Amino acid sequence: MAHDKHGDTPLLWQPAAFPLAAQQVKDAYARVRASLMDDALFIQDAAQYGVTVDELDRRMQQPPAQLDSGSSWDWLDGPEHYRRAVLRVLVEAYRSADRHELAGPVEVPGNAVHVVAADVHVDGDLVLEEQAVLFVLGKLSVSGALVGRPGYSVAAAREIECADGATGGEVLALGGIRCPGTFYFGHNDYSARAAWYDGGILVDFERYNAFGRVAVRTRVTDWDFPAAARVLGLPNDEGDLLGAYTEKLLSEQGRA
Repeated sequence: MAHDKHGDTPLLWQPAAFPLAAQQVKDAYARVRASLMDDALFIQDAAQYGVTVDELDRRMQQPPAQLDSGSSWDWLDGPEHYRRAVLRVLVEAYRSADRHELAGPVEVPGNAVHVVAADVHVDGDLVLEEQAVLFVLGKLSVSGALVGRPGYSVAAAREIECADGATGGEVLALGGIRCPGTFYFGHNDYSARAAWYDGGILVDFERYNAFGRVAVRTRVTDWDFPAAARVLGLPNDEGDLLGAYTEKLLSEQGRA
């Protein structure tokens, strides 16, 4: 991974194929399969989205040779249940005590799958470009904003912590998401899943996010865009809440 001590310009997260040892993945799945079958976030709405244990079993018996922007899309495709299950298996299969420290802002390039078998701390903002998929097989902590550019992206980790956040994509955690500031989950095409969510202001009225436990000061649940805009510190008549809030988080003025 690139590292820039000054953080004056965004760093690009360098994509690199993550090799998978088929037997190592199968063995890890065998160890965690029973707990996955008891995981409410995997089973509670599985039938509604067409998620089946048989399909998960099939995928885990046929892992790709590596996770990259090619064949791994088929392995990860479908409802987010499968991606969170993959995260659980990979965390089990590739345990690591490593930790990476990055000076932000850091950009994760789109149209690629990125896997890091370590804890990752970003001192600054972390931005996922459209169609970027990031799996951190440890804790992902971001001192600034965690942002998924409008469109599809995935930030997945054992646990996630950020100061603020905005995404139109997925945020998946085996444990929880902690955001003491404001996190806006915009649009209704995708969902987030985590065992718990702790934070300040949670704005996710547009879609169905599956959180096992939520402890926040304020959660905006009414379908009211002007009210959401006010909570986000935007004009009541803002027509693009996600785009405007994303830019606010990433601008120096928004940081002040």
